[in-house]
Amino acid sequence: MPSEHPGHTVVLYTQGACEYSEMVRLHLESRGQKYTEKDIDLDPGARDELLQLGGQGTPVTVIDGEVVIGFDEESIDELLGHSPYNV
Repeated sequence: MPSEHPGHTVVLYTQGACEYSEMVRLHLESRGQKYTEKDIDLDPGARDELLQLGGQGTPVTVIDGEVVIGFDEESIDELLGHSPYNV
């Protein structure tokens, strides 16, 4: 069971069979990071939010208000306070 990292608010925008969305999910879980997932295929409001954030596809991850478009492991780790030496 992942441990909670207090202080980080993480929202992950996904859709259907997006392999990059799955990669972000697995990466967040490997870091023990809880997140809220919004599937743009099932939630029209989530699609609108994604477009307002500048995303055109998924995944889009919002960490403490900072937007990461695509699977960018380095940016996600930096925003979560992880480094290659602090896993």
